[in-house]
Amino acid sequence: MNNFDIHSLITTVDNLIFSYTGENLDDVQSEILEGVINHQKYTEIAKNHHCSEKYVKDVAGKLWKTLSEILGEEVNKANLRSSLRRYYYNVANNNVFGIQISEGNICNQLPENQLQKPNIAEEYKLEIATELMKEGLTVEQIARVLKLPLELVKEQLEKPKQPN
Repeated sequence: MNNFDIHSLITTVDNLIFSYTGENLDDVQSEILEGVINHQKYTEIAKNHHCSEKYVKDVAGKLWKTLSEILGEEVNKANLRSSLRRYYYNVANNNVFGIQISEGNICNQLPENQLQKPNIAEEYKLEIATELMKEGLTVEQIARVLKLPLELVKEQLEKPKQPN
């Protein structure tokens, strides 16, 4: 992969993570993704970026866990590319947007103002949001606890209540 393709892929992963957590990748996470895409070992990544291998492994572990939640399958250093490829293939078949990772060409075709469709786990979490509000949690706390974007939780809580 050339540098443009790698940075496009990292930007795409950043957007995925932001849509799920409301937070962007930090510098170390971006460097880990770039290193993994370039087939570097954690030792190399740590050395190139002046931090300990343990720190890189810890950050990578959290990154893989977040990506696993988003993609709905276990993600790790060894299967990052194939996991992303499967995810985008499935999303493209659902007519949300398409991406081709195998050759490094990234082509987002997301219509304006159309958000990624929530997955089943996200839909379940949104149902829980109303109950958490009744328990006295703030919208921000609910978003943080459920690891959902704040705007998505606000939308859910502003919906008119359905009669039972």
